[in-house]
Amino acid sequence: MSTLLKVVAGVASSVVVALLAVAFWPHLEPAVVSPRPAVAQPVFVTAAIAPAAAIDKAAIDRLALAFRAGPQAMDAAQPTRGIALPPIDAGKTAASGETLRLRAEGLAAMAGGDFAGARALLERAAEAGDARALLVLGDAYDPATLARMGALGLKGDVARARDYYARALAAGVEAARQRIAALAAQQD
Repeated sequence: MSTLLKVVAGVASSVVVALLAVAFWPHLEPAVVSPRPAVAQPVFVTAAIAPAAAIDKAAIDRLALAFRAGPQAMDAAQPTRGIALPPIDAGKTAASGETLRLRAEGLAAMAGGDFAGARALLERAAEAGDARALLVLGDAYDPATLARMGALGLKGDVARARDYYARALAAGVEAARQRIAALAAQQD
């Protein structure tokens, strides 16, 4: 009887050890098992930038509508979140992919109402040499543009807007000349 008891105890302990081994066995990631890469396409957006899912689709649609309509078609009675950028000579402003991405994300943030985030992104793009980012930065500080976009509780800074418009004009963005004239007309 004692050998039978020893066999049963040995089998029971083996079952317990096997269950514990299965329960605590390290989980292998699919990338280790599979020869395919875990990411099908590389990700180029840094963690400091909001993920694409955080950008409001309706805000992007309003921004696209504003681009197509242009500044003359904007109705002052109905605030619209968007900025119209006229075409400029591509030879005068060489923008890299990074500066274009920063400007696009700044415009998207601005269209979504995040003016502080938009200003930070656009300043980085302008420092990298994007002349159109200077124009949009002027818009981000222009009181008339902020009012047209429906920015509540945010004051514009005419001096900073004029400075960014002047820098954009010096970089070859002719639309800045109209914006400077509009600022001067507001001051009168």
